Amino acid sequence: MDKWMKNNNFNKILALAFAIILWTIVHVDTAPTSQTTVNKESKIIENVKIEVKGFDEDKYVITSQDAVSVRLEVLGKKSDLTYKFSDAYKVWIDLSNIQPGDTTLPLHYSLPSGVTLQDINPNEVNVRVELRNTKSFPVSIVTKGKPAAGYQVGAPVIDPAEAQVTLASSELSKVSKVQGTIELDGESETIKDKKLKLYAVDSSGNEIKDAVIEPSAVTVDLPVTMPFKSLPLDISFTGQLPGALALSRVLPGQDTVTVYGTEESLAGLSSYEATLNLSAIDSAGTKELKLELPAPEGTVKIEPAVLNVSVVTSEVAEKTIDNIPIKLEGVDNGLSARITDPASKAVALTVSGAPALLNQLDKNNISVVADVVGLTAGNHAVTLHVSLPRFIALANASQRLTATVELLAPATPEPTATPDNSSAAVTPEPSTEPAFVEESPTAPPQSPDTAEPTVTPTPSEGVPENGANSGALNGVGNNISSTDGT
Repeated sequence: MDKWMKNNNFNKILALAFAIILWTIVHVDTAPTSQTTVNKESKIIENVKIEVKGFDEDKYVITSQDAVSVRLEVLGKKSDLTYKFSDAYKVWIDLSNIQPGDTTLPLHYSLPSGVTLQDINPNEVNVRVELRNTKSFPVSIVTKGKPAAGYQVGAPVIDPAEAQVTLASSELSKVSKVQGTIELDGESETIKDKKLKLYAVDSSGNEIKDAVIEPSAVTVDLPVTMPFKSLPLDISFTGQLPGALALSRVLPGQDTVTVYGTEESLAGLSSYEATLNLSAIDSAGTKELKLELPAPEGTVKIEPAVLNVSVVTSEVAEKTIDNIPIKLEGVDNGLSARITDPASKAVALTVSGAPALLNQLDKNNISVVADVVGLTAGNHAVTLHVSLPRFIALANASQRLTATVELLAPATPEPTATPDNSSAAVTPEPSTEPAFVEESPTAPPQSPDTAEPTVTPTPSEGVPENGANSGALNGVGNNISSTDGT
């Protein structure tokens, strides 16, 4: 061994061997570092959404933003790039200090661990911000489709009836209305408690997408019915009140009824007449009666089918009204007329009814008419037609009420002498006004017209109350005409 150690060549070979071993050890230890650098690679990530942070949505609204996503180019180990989720890449703009108007802002980003950014495109965004305004609009309902055949859609009941729209000032002025849509597909019953989402539209009917609506939905009841018609209620009477009673008031629960049917069956209806039986009333006071309302012939139904009616009766009383003027009607053209009997051209009437109604009655509430239509010149005994307020009657219905009326034809003018230098006689033109000629004391009386027709009574012209008609009953006012006499 000592011999080899003293040999220079051996020592050189041994030193060379140690040097090779050391070089190998050094290069093996540093190999991983060199390998990492070699395995790094880049990657392109498209359409990374730009988020908005720090924005006061209660005060402002973004009306434009020139980019909503970016393209990222990143660098990293293949394992990091392959297994990191895309949502680990974040890009945002900070609007904490934004003011109304146009502003260009830099983009902020965050990347997964071990990944570095090589490029971002775009690297800034222009944003326009406006103040947010709110305005209230009534909610309307739009229907699409059709109900069942023969049915129609009524007015919707909407809860709530208004909604608030929030938009930028420039956009809010474009809002025409706020509405919801109901789809119809052959419905034959009322749609109830339907939830509808609301949307804002402009004057052309286009939806305004960015509108914030509060509430965002409403509840709607939409009537779906057959065609219907609302008719005024007229009440006539049957049966008899006791002789000592008179009607004072008749108050139905409502003044109109609704009749359902086809359009053809409803076309001829203008009012609904119901008949109330008074025979159930036996004493003065207020009594509630049930009035059944059958549907008119050819219709489907009526609402309500039963109506409550309050009937007020009182002990009958009488009152005499003096100096009721007689009115002349129906005087033919070319005739003049005057009342010769009674000389006062007025009558006194005794009427009966409830005391409360009689207390309000005077001659201005009563109409007495002498109708001479169709009569020729001469003296005529004309039947008087009396119109009384509702529930008022003549105390003596058989009382003869007549007046003598004189009808006169216009006098024929005497011819006028023509002067010597005139070629024609001038005839005066007759007056267009009817002439009321007082009878000369020396003029012979004219004979009454013995062929005068009988004048039939006319219905009451009293104003109905609560849609009810008066009838020819004890205590129920009507028009009384006495029989004709000469």
